[in-house]
Amino acid sequence: MSIRFFAMAAMLMTCLAAQGLAKDTVTWGLVNFAPKNLSRTDLARNLISEKLTNYAHETIDAPIPRIVSEIKSGTHWCWAGAIKNSEREEFSYLSAPFIFTFPQRIIVRKSRLAEFSTNGTLSLESLLQDRSKKTSVARNRVYNPTIDALLKRYPPAQATSSIAEAVQMLLADRLDYVLEDAGVAKSHADQLGQVDGLAALTFKEMGDLVLGRVMCPKSEWGKQVITDINAVLRTERGSARYRSIVETYHDDDERRALRQVYDDIFLKSE
Repeated sequence: MSIRFFAMAAMLMTCLAAQGLAKDTVTWGLVNFAPKNLSRTDLARNLISEKLTNYAHETIDAPIPRIVSEIKSGTHWCWAGAIKNSEREEFSYLSAPFIFTFPQRIIVRKSRLAEFSTNGTLSLESLLQDRSKKTSVARNRVYNPTIDALLKRYPPAQATSSIAEAVQMLLADRLDYVLEDAGVAKSHADQLGQVDGLAALTFKEMGDLVLGRVMCPKSEWGKQVITDINAVLRTERGSARYRSIVETYHDDDERRALRQVYDDIFLKSE
C-alpha cells in the first residue's frame, strides 16, 4: 500500500479519535446581573462549570425571554438563576437550589422616598392599581405565586429587557419604582455613578427567601445535566467556598441572617 494511503488512514483515525474525545457543550444563557460576570449567580455557576469536567462550557448574554425560548425548544442551553414554578416544570428540568438570597424589594429613588412612605405596610397591589405610578418587569420573569398573580391581574404598561435597563430608567425618572433584589439594584446604580441613589422598601406581598435553580431542557440531555449538577451541589454547597459565594455583596447584618438559615433551609432544600 502507498504512503499516501497510510497517511490518509492516520488522518481519519485522528479525526475519529478527536470526535470521540470531544466534550458535549453546555451553553449558559447569562442575564445581566451586576457586577458583570461577578454576581453571586455568576460565581456559583462558574464553580459548577469548573466541577462539570465532562462538559465543555460556553456563555451567551441573552434576555430572559430568549433563554426560556432556547430551553423550550430543546437546544443545549441551561440557565443558572431560574425560579421554579409549575409552568417551567412542564418544559424543563430544574436543579436543587444552587443560590439563595432575600426576597425582592420595591426599589425607588431615594429622593422620592417620602412618596412611598405609608402609615401601614406598603402594598404592591395598591401600587399596581395606581396607574399614575409606572413600573416595569422583564418578560418571562418569575417572582413568587402571589406577585406573579398580581402582575397578571395588573400588568405593567411596558416591559424592560434587563435589570440594568430598569434601574437606568428608574434613576432617570422614567419609572417610579421597580421590583428587584436590593443588592443587584444597588450594584447597577453604582455602575451608573449613583451609589446612594436608591432605597429598598419592604412590602405586604413579599415572599420568603428566593431560591435560584439551574434550568435545562426537558430532554434526556437536560435530565442528565441536571443530575450531574445536583451531584456537584450535594458535594459543594456545604463548603466554605460556596458559603462565601452566597454571602457575596451582602452587608454584615445580611450575612448573619443568611448564616442562620444556610444549613437548615438552603442545604436541606430540593
